[in-house]
Amino acid sequence: MLVLLGVALAVAAYWERQAVLLVPAALCLGVVLLGAWWVLGTASKVRVVAPGVLEEGEDAVLRIVADPRQAGDRWGTWAPGPERYLHLEGELDDEGGATVPLGDHPRGRWRLAPVQITALDPFRVMRTERTVDPRANLVVGPALLPVDSSALRSNRESGRQSQSRNADETDAMVREWRPGDPQRRVHWRQSAKRGQLMVRQEANPATDALVVLVDTAGAVGHGRDAEDRLARAACSIVRALAGRDRVVQVEETGEPSITSADWRDRAAALAGFASLAAEERAEPTARSARSTTAAHVVALEEAAPERWTLPPGSTLWLVAARDAPAQRLAPGSRVRVQRWLDWVGPARELR
Repeated sequence: MLVLLGVALAVAAYWERQAVLLVPAALCLGVVLLGAWWVLGTASKVRVVAPGVLEEGEDAVLRIVADPRQAGDRWGTWAPGPERYLHLEGELDDEGGATVPLGDHPRGRWRLAPVQITALDPFRVMRTERTVDPRANLVVGPALLPVDSSALRSNRESGRQSQSRNADETDAMVREWRPGDPQRRVHWRQSAKRGQLMVRQEANPATDALVVLVDTAGAVGHGRDAEDRLARAACSIVRALAGRDRVVQVEETGEPSITSADWRDRAAALAGFASLAAEERAEPTARSARSTTAAHVVALEEAAPERWTLPPGSTLWLVAARDAPAQRLAPGSRVRVQRWLDWVGPARELR
């Protein structure tokens, strides 16, 4: 209406040769142009900050950051979830921002919905709606359990020694001397044999990596709660091992679902185990052959692989439901060390 009125006044001023009519025409058109400049200039500055990676039980918060001139503008979005899509709406505060609580979510990756901003200029003559897509997921990882570093000790060293006896000790355990190597590590017999100084390796390179084997195949058919318990225990053990600056390898007995990550980084580890799912392998393999080195095997108590043939030094972690009674070691079990862990801790060794 203002545009039509302004144009009509401008035409009348020209037709009637009345320059005074140009003043209201300029006012009508100026209000529209100022309003358009306002809403278009502020709408391009809207940003949506995703909450990132969270643990189970943590509340997710979505942040809307806009221009201070947009104070009071309306916003609207949808809260993600497995069975709920709640419509959320409100107004931007005096700083042109808003904090949108999304609540807590179960483990997984949830697509964040676009945020719609409705902007009005101060004259309330121009209105625009802008949709901002966060282009991100809300990643919820498993809750980390308080696993004591002493609980991760096993007879892995003895297993490493028994494996090294079967290898060629002269090639696997020595290397050429380098400046800075202490004299106590010099292997005099091999030095005399090869005609140059040789020193003992600090560890067997073939068995230096720590392996965590997650029995996702054994959790098939036990429901989502069982998968979550398995993810909590496995991620906590991996994080405790990675904190020692050691190389940690994560393997699965089922179809691979855990994404690889730098396990020393908390957010990366949570994101890696957020996708854990229990699925049988397309091509099943012998369970006893899935790990060729000593490993921390994480399995559900109700599907415990106690009779697997595991390399010496392996540790079996049984993941039990909350307040579940401790189980005794099964007669004839081939597992060297067996421990039990519920989702609130602590860990304790079984007798």
